[in-house]
Amino acid sequence: SASNGVPNVSPKGSISVIDKSKLVFAEIASPRTIANLKNNPNVALYVLDRETNKGVQIKGKATVMNSGPIFENVSKVLKEKMPHLPPANYAVLIDVTEIFPYKM
Repeated sequence: SASNGVPNVSPKGSISVIDKSKLVFAEIASPRTIANLKNNPNVALYVLDRETNKGVQIKGKATVMNSGPIFENVSKVLKEKMPHLPPANYAVLIDVTEIFPYKM
């Protein structure tokens, strides 16, 4: 959330699973997201499988990075899978702390 405590929502199309407790996504065009995460690293994501209407809410702590092996890998994967998008400015690593199942 922003420094005033108001949360911000922004779609992320590049989320990848690193392992059972870590996710990562490329940040390409949301400077507000980066500013908010640097101010408050607590995050919540919602992931839905539209075919089954099953999903999960994931909570965790974010680390913003713009160098290093994780950033380099995220940048490479983004360029390979979504070449029409601008390059990644940052990678955001999420250390998962809670997962809640959801089914409609």
